[in-house]
Amino acid sequence: MKDIRLDDFIKDRIQENKDLFTKEELEMIKNQKECVKKIYLLGFIHGKGCYEEQD
Repeated sequence: MKDIRLDDFIKDRIQENKDLFTKEELEMIKNQKECVKKIYLLGFIHGKGCYEEQD
């Protein structure tokens, strides 16, 4: 399996969806990378729970 770094993964997702962000938001994302990583991880963790099988 290919080794994917979190920084690169998030950067790719932002680039793929750049139309969702204003110029100012993209600048904020660029300047607050650590915060963006934490928010992304929180969304991933919570989203994962939505799709797991419920017993």
